[in-house]
Amino acid sequence: MDGEIERKLKELSFLHEVAQVASSTLDWDEMLRQIIDRTTTAMEAEVCSLYLLDKREGMLTLAASNGLNRRAIGRAKMVGGEGITGWAAKARVPLASRDVRTEPRFKWVPGVDEDRFTSMLSAPLIAGDETIGVINIQTVRPRDFTPSEIEYLQTIANQLAGIIQKSRLQRDAERKLHEVTALFEVSNVLTSTLKLEEVLVLSLDRILGLYPGSSGAIYLGSEPDFEQRAARGDPPKALRTQALDALARLRAVVEGERVAQPLLVGDQVLGAIALHVPGKSEWTDEDLNFIAAVANQAALAIDKAALYEVERRTSDRLRELDRARSDFVSMVTHDLRTPLSVIRGYLDLIRENGNRAPIGDALSQVQRLDDLVDRILTSVRAASPELQLRRSRFDLRGAVAESLRELAPIMRRHRLESALPSKALFVRGDRRRVQEVVANLLHNAAKYAPEGTRVTVRVRRQRGEAVVSVSDEGPGVPLEDRGRIFEPYVRVGDPTRVRGTGIGLYASRRIAEAHGGRIWLDAVEPEGATFSFTLPLAGTAS
Repeated sequence: MDGEIERKLKELSFLHEVAQVASSTLDWDEMLRQIIDRTTTAMEAEVCSLYLLDKREGMLTLAASNGLNRRAIGRAKMVGGEGITGWAAKARVPLASRDVRTEPRFKWVPGVDEDRFTSMLSAPLIAGDETIGVINIQTVRPRDFTPSEIEYLQTIANQLAGIIQKSRLQRDAERKLHEVTALFEVSNVLTSTLKLEEVLVLSLDRILGLYPGSSGAIYLGSEPDFEQRAARGDPPKALRTQALDALARLRAVVEGERVAQPLLVGDQVLGAIALHVPGKSEWTDEDLNFIAAVANQAALAIDKAALYEVERRTSDRLRELDRARSDFVSMVTHDLRTPLSVIRGYLDLIRENGNRAPIGDALSQVQRLDDLVDRILTSVRAASPELQLRRSRFDLRGAVAESLRELAPIMRRHRLESALPSKALFVRGDRRRVQEVVANLLHNAAKYAPEGTRVTVRVRRQRGEAVVSVSDEGPGVPLEDRGRIFEPYVRVGDPTRVRGTGIGLYASRRIAEAHGGRIWLDAVEPEGATFSFTLPLAGTAS
């Protein structure tokens, strides 16, 4: 009687230990390992093994063992009803064998079972009406298991079944929570950003977050333009091949620790997402359904971001075209200014000399054209793309001298002087554009410098460059305006007193820079200004 009480107390103490292990913070594998180790000790056996039933496949899989081949854990499988283990699961009652060698229901599992074990006791894990697995103990020496030992192992199996069932439910609940959270976060990507690269990285991060230690990549396009656009961890090269396979089959492709899922939006194939999860030898339907759900959400986000990217590029292109149009209008209308000014100058000169022709009418028409140019220039308010130049080798001295002759009529109220080289100075560039810069600078001097003051044009060679300067004795440029006078439509002084659009210096800057040169202002205190620009000499890089 005392022995029976002592045995019962030991059993209760052991079951209490098992309950404590189950309620600890140990992970799943460590919890099972500790339980089978304690079961081995409690049952005075050499080895204990636990098989769990996969209801979907109807297969018993080795989940834990402290004496059999550990490499078989998660891989060794047997059909329900097969071997002593399968028989116990199917019959839902324990089965003991003194010598498995003579037991017709025993099945040898290569790579798992060992010759040294003789006796075996199996007890099914039953939770309610459901069989969820089998626990086995084995001994080296032959052993006749007593009814009390069989009952004891069955009691352990029953408690373990409840623990496993509860843990499974808890893990499923946690997994579902993680999955729902991940799906929610991926859905939020749809509204959080329209940048394609951010969408790719966020989508990949959310799905990999459910598989610690995993790596993965998202591929977009199709062969031959199938490229990796986002990656996390160190995804193996085989992922790309698997992703292409998933793309070809239009379904998930599983190979060992890797899985690939196509990214689809309706009938449109965007690419594929591929994962590598070390140690994961089995992908359940739940895994694949979740990955497919995340892939669908990610595909919607990627498609939306890609459409936005196309729209953005189209808008940029349209803005470029609009800037090109604006540049064309600005330059053409500004080019009209010089001949109009020359015509005006000659007409003024004719009238001043007493000619009785209807010069007033002609001047009125020139004024109308001049006003039209002003209105066109005022309507164009956008920056323009890079200028196209017709480069050639030409004599800068001759080009400037020609400009001075053409512009002499509009400079007649000033003392126009020049300091040109004694010999030709050859540069490489667009002769007409360079003459525009000279005309622009002389126009500025004529508008701002008082009548009768000196305007000087100089051309010189300096440190491997040609330099053209236009100096005047006008009011100069206010200090606060000097940093912005080369920007478009910037005017200084009183705009009601001096006509203009503010395009001349801006156009001059762009022409000089397009030649590889520069333009600048040298202010002379308290009055006067010198504008200079450089050009590359012929034979030097521009």
